[in-house]
Amino acid sequence: LDARGIISIVVIVIYIPVLLAGVVLSMRHGFARKAGWIYLVILSIIRLIGSVTHILAEQNPTNTTYTTIYTIMEAAGTSPLLVATLGFLMTVAQYGLDQKPQLQQGHKLVSLVALIALILAIVGGTSISSAKTENDLNNANTLRHVSSALFAVVYAAVIFLTFYCWQHKKMIRTYRRKLLMGISITLPFLGVRVLEGILSAFAPLQFAVQDGHVVLAPGNTNALSKFSSQSSAWGIYLFMLVLPEYISVVIYAVVGIVTPLKKDAEDYEGG
Repeated sequence: LDARGIISIVVIVIYIPVLLAGVVLSMRHGFARKAGWIYLVILSIIRLIGSVTHILAEQNPTNTTYTTIYTIMEAAGTSPLLVATLGFLMTVAQYGLDQKPQLQQGHKLVSLVALIALILAIVGGTSISSAKTENDLNNANTLRHVSSALFAVVYAAVIFLTFYCWQHKKMIRTYRRKLLMGISITLPFLGVRVLEGILSAFAPLQFAVQDGHVVLAPGNTNALSKFSSQSSAWGIYLFMLVLPEYISVVIYAVVGIVTPLKKDAEDYEGG
């Protein structure tokens, strides 16, 4: 295994506890999608699948299926992390700020954009593996470009909604302010992750079509090649994808574990 393969092994090890923590937090705070905690579980599963297939791809370099799967998983991981953040913002707004209709409408709209971005990322990735012509590859790549751009839009919306919550801090319950602080701390790390996703999407494809079949073609290079999912540049993979994502997840998990959000509900119901 090369450096990225070794990092994939580490990712498997560190995300198993996150998966378990996500299940516990979902049981404690609710499995509802709008609560956000269930997306930590989904992200963990995506990372585990992506890491396993990355290792398999290195051991079977001619198998484009494994490469396609981990490429899709890398891109798709941005979605649950951003949607989780949106869910946490709605949790922050509970019992006060959520009475504002513009917040509810904004959350629904941005969540829809995130869903569209995820679908495009998956369709773009699967279309690469099933391409029959170079034109098919180009069309699939365009879907990846649009997907990454939509994720950037979602991230910008998350920043806006976070500032909106701070502007109306007085309407936010005591313990939910701690969750808002956790969200604010993760924003720079989320920004790095989204930026990496954009640069990766616009990196040259390391695939080509020969005799109607997709094959690996690592000769395609330009200034963005080091951001490709198939690149051996492990530093970018580690510091712009793995670490920012994991730091964000750990912050959310810790805040979720130590913050008694139910006390806000009890105070609200007690008048």
